[in-house]
Amino acid sequence: MYFLLLGCSLPMVRQEPPPGSQVSSVMMKIVAGFLVLGLILCQAEGDYVLPKPNYNEVKVPRFQNATLPCEFSFIEGTQDMSFIWLREDIIEEIEVEDIYAYIQQTFEFKEPQVVYSFHDNHKALEDQSYAYQERVSVDKEEVGDGVLTLYMHRVDYQDEGLYTCRAIGPHGKGEIKLKVLIQEEEEPPVVMATEDNVTVAKCYSAGWYKVPIVTWYNRREEEISENSTIIVLEEKEDGSHRISSTLSSVKSHEIYHCHIRDAKKARRARTVHRKLKKGALREYGEF
Repeated sequence: MYFLLLGCSLPMVRQEPPPGSQVSSVMMKIVAGFLVLGLILCQAEGDYVLPKPNYNEVKVPRFQNATLPCEFSFIEGTQDMSFIWLREDIIEEIEVEDIYAYIQQTFEFKEPQVVYSFHDNHKALEDQSYAYQERVSVDKEEVGDGVLTLYMHRVDYQDEGLYTCRAIGPHGKGEIKLKVLIQEEEEPPVVMATEDNVTVAKCYSAGWYKVPIVTWYNRREEEISENSTIIVLEEKEDGSHRISSTLSSVKSHEIYHCHIRDAKKARRARTVHRKLKKGALREYGEF
């Protein structure tokens, strides 16, 4: 039986205890020592460590539209040309001191989600993930010129991830990798209005919030939220709200920005990998 450890396959040693007895702590330390030695030897094989892919970051405000750029010079027309957009979870590494927790972790392979695909002059969306149906598009007029930019409508936390744009044609092939991060704050448009013969600034949330927090800024990025109020427009059964906010004491020549976020921290899609904290091998002898 084998397990994957930092890209190396090491034999998993299993000691079968005699009936009615337990594996002694001494034997467990011997087994752990063997595994740690294998880990150290694996880490020493630097020639076999693959470099991590380089992802360019794209940061998008929550509930706004995202533009993921992708362009290849080798594309000349759409005949015999294919391209695909794929999404994978962001991998988050956490440090642990417990070697057993590190060794016992499992690495589950997840198929990348198909966001958008194109083959021989036509969209090929049979395998498209449900999460992206009718939410993404590519400008067909630009595909023949090598512009495969993906437009994504109303992004949310589940859209965070590692995106790959991959293309192949008669004159070459290539791929571009992007890391999409969703900013916690929504920044809706600000409109000027008149209420009771007084000019005010208003904004309306596109998203739903359990505990909405609205912050107003002027063009100098000074916070001026003390003159604002919040009104609930709609409420869902789960207790989340769509809101509007009104800022008073405004000046017609000033520029205002409205930021909305939820006090409740949202869960983001992540794949978690454990790595050993520096010095964690000291108990077993470090080299």
